[in-house]
Amino acid sequence: MRSYIPKQPKLIRERVEAKLERSLVRKLEKYSEYLNSDRDYIVSQALEIAFRKDKGFTDWLKSATLAGTDHQVELAAPQSKKGSRE
Repeated sequence: MRSYIPKQPKLIRERVEAKLERSLVRKLEKYSEYLNSDRDYIVSQALEIAFRKDKGFTDWLKSATLAGTDHQVELAAPQSKKGSRE
């Protein structure tokens, strides 16, 4: 029997370290406060938006994937929630 609420997807997360300019870190902190979200989520969403909007990268990624150079990259990003800002 199916439940009303689907199971939460289990995502595999990897640690990434980056050094950012101090002013950018301050803006990230303020944005986190504004959205009431953690920095990891904001950085992930910003990257998803950048990858989705960069048509040159999308085309390059498709050709690289079709050529067999990278089988681990998902071509389709998850759809953003209705009413979200981009």
